[in-house]
Amino acid sequence: MAVTVKVEVLSGNRSIGGNFVRVEDGDRVLIFDQGIRFDVMKRFYAGFIAPRGLRELREIGAVPRVEWYNGAGAIYISHMHLDHLGLLSNIPARVEVYVPNLGVYELLEEKWSSSPSWLSMVPRKHYLKLCGLKPMEVDRNGVAALPVSHSAFPAYAFLYFGSDKTVLYTGDFRVEGFLDREEFEEVRGGPGMLDYIRENNIKVDVLVIEGTNLGSAKPPISPAEEHAMIVKILEGHSLVVSTAHPLDFEHAYFMMKTDRPVYIASDSIAKFMEAAPQLPSEPKLLAEYVKAPLKFEASSMEELGDDSLVVASYYEVVDLLRDLASNNLLPKNAAVLISEPEPRIEEAQAYEAMMNWFMNLGVQAYSMRVSGHYYPYQLKKIIDVIRPKEVLLVHTLAFIKKPV
Repeated sequence: MAVTVKVEVLSGNRSIGGNFVRVEDGDRVLIFDQGIRFDVMKRFYAGFIAPRGLRELREIGAVPRVEWYNGAGAIYISHMHLDHLGLLSNIPARVEVYVPNLGVYELLEEKWSSSPSWLSMVPRKHYLKLCGLKPMEVDRNGVAALPVSHSAFPAYAFLYFGSDKTVLYTGDFRVEGFLDREEFEEVRGGPGMLDYIRENNIKVDVLVIEGTNLGSAKPPISPAEEHAMIVKILEGHSLVVSTAHPLDFEHAYFMMKTDRPVYIASDSIAKFMEAAPQLPSEPKLLAEYVKAPLKFEASSMEELGDDSLVVASYYEVVDLLRDLASNNLLPKNAAVLISEPEPRIEEAQAYEAMMNWFMNLGVQAYSMRVSGHYYPYQLKKIIDVIRPKEVLLVHTLAFIKKPV
């Protein structure tokens, strides 16, 4: 009997997150992503009700079933949001796990390992072999990791050259990122997914594509449009504080291209920025909030000027502003830029309280977000470039009755 490539979406086809794509090709079994189902987590856990272990999480369907891993020779992780990375401790057998960047993973693992919550279940078991992905190279499993722009850095799509089918799994991606093509290729080591497909005339048989924004009424704000808004905000305010997620390197890179001196007020963001490729400008660190000895120059709150731009995390932005106010260092006409996170889970619970603090401190808040995912109007362009024979839609709540 002739060998044929079989692609199964075992999780994520009717949910945003929790992707688990299994590819069988004769004796070869590959898995693309193995994420947590946060929609399931939200139904069963909140406040004082917490997970009691892997067995329970498997039983309620929050993490992949053990049998889904049967025969797998390698697992490929597109990016390190937990709805894609998942709990590495859930992987039941010795297998190679390819992560986007070993250095970035180890920074995250250090944080998860010391967590008193269920996050302590994320890190790898001793029997797993972790490997870093190398962009553009077709590895011994026939998989090429293609760089994509997303709100987690670095992120990849996976192109599998099978025995009788070529499969493209996009992971999460956006068409327009914060880096221009030259910057993107320098930072990521090669062209993006769509450019690679087009320029190499790749024939895709099965496309497994995310559709996060399909059916959503979210305004399709591009990086260029956000840039125009930020320029106006910077012109009209004194000190500006911008929130950021540690993994959203592209957005931080983008903020450092402004004319303002940039300061980082977060240990985790500082560590990730130092592990990232070359930056357009070198930030200073606020020593009151960055404790680890790092290579960037240290500074203090007293050195902040009315033209400063401070980058902080969601968890620290309110404390930072309260500290500035209590030390009479918060200037009039200050502003905070709230870049909504993806995934927006714990942060969303504190959003209303944060807004109340901004009002109480007399700080004007602006909420904006360029999605880490392509917008619906861009789908036709994507399909026109890839030209797949078959389309499987994942990471979405949308239901498309007709082929894309």
